[in-house]
Amino acid sequence: MMKLDIKNQQDICIITPGTTRLDASTAVDFKTALLNLIKENNIRILLNLEQVEFIDSSGLGAIISALRQVGVKGDIKLCNVNKQIMELLRLTKLDKILDSFENEKTALEGF
Repeated sequence: MMKLDIKNQQDICIITPGTTRLDASTAVDFKTALLNLIKENNIRILLNLEQVEFIDSSGLGAIISALRQVGVKGDIKLCNVNKQIMELLRLTKLDKILDSFENEKTALEGF
């Protein structure tokens, strides 16, 4: 089971995955955890990727599934995204639908 650091600030759920990789080996646990949080009405989510060094299509799929679940009432934003992951977001055009911020403070202000 993947370790997630979860804290709430106002109505925003801040999730920091405790892994360096969101890939095929971790994506199912990650997606399940995200969807369970959304079922508990956490629909404004900030993913703090400070520890994540690598994301593959499975990891991206988990984030997109969560984004679909929060729907128009909620939002998912990212912060502390490294250059490699940012490049992947640009290549897949996900940078157009996932707002990314330099740090947690600016991301929280972005909600």
